Amino acid sequence: MHKELIVLGLLERGPQHGHELHRIVRAHGELYADLKKANLYHLLARLEEEQCLKVKREPGSRGRRGERLVYAITEKGRKHFMTLLRDVLQTYATAHSGVEVAAVFLGRLPPAEAAELLGARRRVVAEREAMLQRDFAGWDKRGSNFRISADHILSMNAAELAWIDRSLETLKNPPPPAAPASGHEAPAR
Repeated sequence: MHKELIVLGLLERGPQHGHELHRIVRAHGELYADLKKANLYHLLARLEEEQCLKVKREPGSRGRRGERLVYAITEKGRKHFMTLLRDVLQTYATAHSGVEVAAVFLGRLPPAEAAELLGARRRVVAEREAMLQRDFAGWDKRGSNFRISADHILSMNAAELAWIDRSLETLKNPPPPAAPASGHEAPAR
């Protein structure tokens, strides 16, 4: 859904050829990081098929077809963009990375190994934090919408770092085992 939002939103500014769209996506770094070149072209073809985009062929490209495809948003595409925009802003979808499942089974590892693995995860997330700070430097000059977007990404990363730190502290100083809740004890065998 958000990938369609990216493409339609970029085309709201005016017609673009696929290579230019890909260049814009790459230039935005982390903001559009999960929209890869192959996904972009597949999405452009699908949106054209759904009549959200129209395509104009321009001669003279060095590509194998000898032509450049220029994509423009249609009225149906504009309506679809506005629907997607509203849906994404008002709904919350959890992102599952698998770590929440792995955390359930963390006790299967020796505590030192579990701490080492979470420490390695922390280093990766901290490196990402530094990369994000570099990527987003100067975004405050691009207006409040860019600031809001960058703040969301940075906040999600900060939350991951905070969770890892709490998890490492729990591994280092485990709380005492909880007493079974009344009425929920496992039957004696």
